[in-house]
Amino acid sequence: MSDRRLLASNGRTADIALKGHVDADAYVTPEPWRLTQNAWLLRAPGGEADRECLWGDPFDAIETRGAFVFGRAVKDGYVGWLPTEALGAPSEASHMVAVRTTWSYRAPDFKTGPWLALHMTSRVAVTSVENGWAALEDGELFVPERHLRPVDHPLEQIAAARAFLGTPYVWAGNSGFGLDCSGLVQVTMNAAGCTCAGDSDLQEEMPGQNLSPEDELLPGDLMFWDGHVAIATGQGTLIHANAQHMAVVEEPVDAAIGRIAASETGPVTSRLRPERRPL
Repeated sequence: MSDRRLLASNGRTADIALKGHVDADAYVTPEPWRLTQNAWLLRAPGGEADRECLWGDPFDAIETRGAFVFGRAVKDGYVGWLPTEALGAPSEASHMVAVRTTWSYRAPDFKTGPWLALHMTSRVAVTSVENGWAALEDGELFVPERHLRPVDHPLEQIAAARAFLGTPYVWAGNSGFGLDCSGLVQVTMNAAGCTCAGDSDLQEEMPGQNLSPEDELLPGDLMFWDGHVAIATGQGTLIHANAQHMAVVEEPVDAAIGRIAASETGPVTSRLRPERRPL
């Protein structure tokens, strides 16, 4: 319970489930909320970003301190601080965004101008569909119906990953506006209906089959370096968000291994065929 990223305690207030395991001034039952905007999960109020949370992500609040709330992202157990204004009442999602990025509108008419960007895996509650527009329960928002998919109809991971080709590399990002290596893995595994840790070192420890260098890489297998991860796409290629290209690219496995080995990152540390656990 020493990893601060997964420890539901900020030293002052902790999840009641940790009582007897960690010291805190108070222990509380987390209160369920959800994201009603895209927001960075911060290490401290107003501090550095650890990960990005997306519209619709469930969030368990543990302590409110001024304009920020400390809690846990339900999808991966990552803890941190979010702006209070980013949270709203929980609801049951019926659909998720199935494209890299779409826009919501205040009316079912694209001429009214976009209002809020929604990104792949953003979870929404659709109340009705008419003339190609899905009405959401949140503040009379409308999204193109073809950009959504029922939550029980996941995407194929490699197709989801390729939808991000060319997307800028952004540290801790999880959206169609920018993501990092582990963000690409998490978003695309979530899009495929599977759970996934938030950072590459945590992803390297996920359950699954450890592969040797001689094993054939199948689409969806993961390759790890010190602080980096890529997704095998088959036929000797991989896809990853990386700082060398500052974007998501697909390239030959051997070329990526050679280039990265020659950098300070070093050689491949492991290969994993992750266990596909339902989200």
